[in-house]
Amino acid sequence: MKTHFKDLAITIRAQNLEVPYNLVDECLFLTIRADLLELLCNEKTEIFCIGAAPDNTADGLDELLENGVFYRIIAYRKNLGIDLESPAEVILSSFHYLVQNFEPRWATIFAEEGSDKKEVTIELLYQNIF
Repeated sequence: MKTHFKDLAITIRAQNLEVPYNLVDECLFLTIRADLLELLCNEKTEIFCIGAAPDNTADGLDELLENGVFYRIIAYRKNLGIDLESPAEVILSSFHYLVQNFEPRWATIFAEEGSDKKEVTIELLYQNIF
């Protein structure tokens, strides 16, 4: 039996971002929006992960963590018009359109630390925007 998820998430690495740890929701979104838009339209941006949204539960396990700062954008597939087989530039363009034209339902920062690695993810959730 094949599982179908309504949500689709991409994770991309943030470049040289000073994480605004004290912000959430609209203030966080407005602070990081320009940086995120620039990354989403940059042809050198690589999609680190795409698929169902992960649950951020590494619980200090270095083998489950990736050093660095990341953006994760989660949205309904139906609102994106893409799937996992779409070319990277189409996927990034679709998420760029979303971030450029709509405010997320919520935005937050997840920080997970192991003994050797620290992963920080700025997560934006888009639902029922259309």
